[in-house]
This record gives sequence, structure tokens and C-alpha cells, in this order.
Amino acid sequence: MQDMPSPTSARRPRLSVDVASRLRKMIDDGQWVAGQQLPTELKFIEMFGVSRTVIREAISALGAEGLVKPQHGRGVFVAEHLPTPPFRFGDSSIDEIDHIRQSMELRLGIETEAVALAATRRTEGELASIKQALDTVNQLNSESIGGAAEDFNFHVKIAEAAHNSYLVDFMNFLGSQSIPRVVLRLEFGAERDAFFEELIAHHVAIYDAIAAKDPVAASEAMRVHLSRGLVVNRAV
Repeated sequence: MQDMPSPTSARRPRLSVDVASRLRKMIDDGQWVAGQQLPTELKFIEMFGVSRTVIREAISALGAEGLVKPQHGRGVFVAEHLPTPPFRFGDSSIDEIDHIRQSMELRLGIETEAVALAATRRTEGELASIKQALDTVNQLNSESIGGAAEDFNFHVKIAEAAHNSYLVDFMNFLGSQSIPRVVLRLEFGAERDAFFEELIAHHVAIYDAIAAKDPVAASEAMRVHLSRGLVVNRAV
């Protein structure tokens, strides 16, 4: 986990992402149907109170998803054959706190099983990779610094040791954004240090259980770790 900007900035998604999400919902809700022309850029600028660049970025994002089709000289139209809505992670339609809660609940369901498989199936080489990732993230945490990329790498290495390519692919799909930044506005000091000391203890317990090839202990250690993160971030 790592520190985050102020709560206000954390809750404010990039404008084009927010506009794309709102337009997507309008299409999903049937406000514009397949083949229908969308309003002009000027109309969208008035509707959302944003710049032309933001509107174009949002429309481009929808185009990349196959939801809309620009027609040169005519405008932008809803696609004739709308794709099945894809699974989206980190949708800006929910705020940062809800995103953290929902992503942590998702990870609880997946990673408690993944770590049990890793404890059963891991090789010595994979254990060494997990240890290397553990040492890296714990070094940051020992300095009361959270590193989302380093924390995520630790969890990915565990998924790799589970010998299930779907687990690895799904973890990589979630990406480091699935590692919540610490929402607690902790100042540097004893409270902050205690938080990161607990995080280190969680990581070590997970590693030790994998090293001991104890799937039950590994699963419980992961559950404790992720549940703690869920409780901490709910408290804000």
C-alpha cells in the first residue's frame, strides 16, 4: 500500500474518464440506441462543462471499445452492433472509497485461494522470487513508505506460484491499481510506523506459510492481510 493524495483529489477522476463513463452509461441505458447519431461536440461541451479536448478524448475511448463509430463529415454514431459490455476495473462511476472496498472484496475471494495453491505447488525458484519481492516491498514499508507497484509484484509472484495461468492473467488485468493507497491520513510518526510494521508482519506470515507448504495457514494469512486493508480503508 502507499500514500495517496488528499481525499478530495482522490475522489476526482480525470475529466475525460468521467465523461466517457457518463456517456457509456447513457448508451447502456438506451438513451442513444444503435445507429443513432450522438449530439455535437459543442452540445457535449455545454452538457458537461468541459473542453473540446476532454470530449474528444472521451469519444475516442468509447470508439476504442467499439461503442461508437465516427463517420467523416457526418458526426459520431452509436455502433450498429454494440459489443457485450466488458468487465471494467476502476470505473470512475464509483468513488475512491467504494473502489477500494469492492476491489479488496474481489481480491479476498481470489487471492485466498491463489495463495493456498501457491503453498501447495510452488517450486524453490518461485519461492525465491516471492522472497525477493517480499524483501523489496518490506524495505519500503520499513521506512513507512508504501509502494503499490512493489506490493502488487509480491502478490503477482504468489499467483505465478499457483501454476494457474488464469489467475496470473487476471491479477495482471487488475494491475497495481488494485493495491489501495492508504486512505488514512497518517502523519509521519508512531501511528504511521505501527501501520507499516503490521503490514510487514502480514507479508512475512504469508511468505512463511508458502515456504512451509501450508495451504491452510497461507490462506488464513492472506485473509488477515486483505481483511485488515479492507477495515482500514472503510474507516475513512
